[in-house]
Amino acid sequence: MKTWEYILLLLWFSLQLIPLQYYVATIGFQLERKGDDRGTYVSLFPIMYASAAIFAPVFGKIADRFGLGIAQGLANALSILSLVILSAPVAMVPLSVQVLSMACYGLGRMCVFGMFFSNIGKRFGYRYYGTMAGVGLIVSALVSLLQYPLIALAAGGSEGWVNLGCAAVLTVEGFPYCVWLHRRETSGCKPGK
Repeated sequence: MKTWEYILLLLWFSLQLIPLQYYVATIGFQLERKGDDRGTYVSLFPIMYASAAIFAPVFGKIADRFGLGIAQGLANALSILSLVILSAPVAMVPLSVQVLSMACYGLGRMCVFGMFFSNIGKRFGYRYYGTMAGVGLIVSALVSLLQYPLIALAAGGSEGWVNLGCAAVLTVEGFPYCVWLHRRETSGCKPGK
């Protein structure tokens, strides 16, 4: 459990969750500020979010066929795209395009969780699966408390900058990790080596 690969997986998962938690906490008032006065798009969010589960087998197949690094990179990209679209002013992107942001969010979040648990099983085996998953969940829960200052900034009117900042962090942290993981997988390198 004390391998660099596991520590980097925890870092990836924990940092993914901060913007994912922030997104769900702020989507309502962000869409209202973009002109969703009647709540039409806000009402679509839970439907879009729940519908993402339909695609879980597709992401599982991607992980099986192309590797966890690719699947986790896809989850990372979807999370980034959701934040970038949400940050766009209505003058540049019509409110209706936020449906795409919600779809990316739902798919990205589902894939982040699915790939975290899949990674533990595929890369480390199942002997300590419960312990490793539990440690990951508690660490990510503690780290995700960082969402609250971000929510406060967004509530204060800086949501565009917060959205883009979160997307930048996911880009800088997420993609290098996913490339590194993909290279380890394709070279046959085992965790701890």
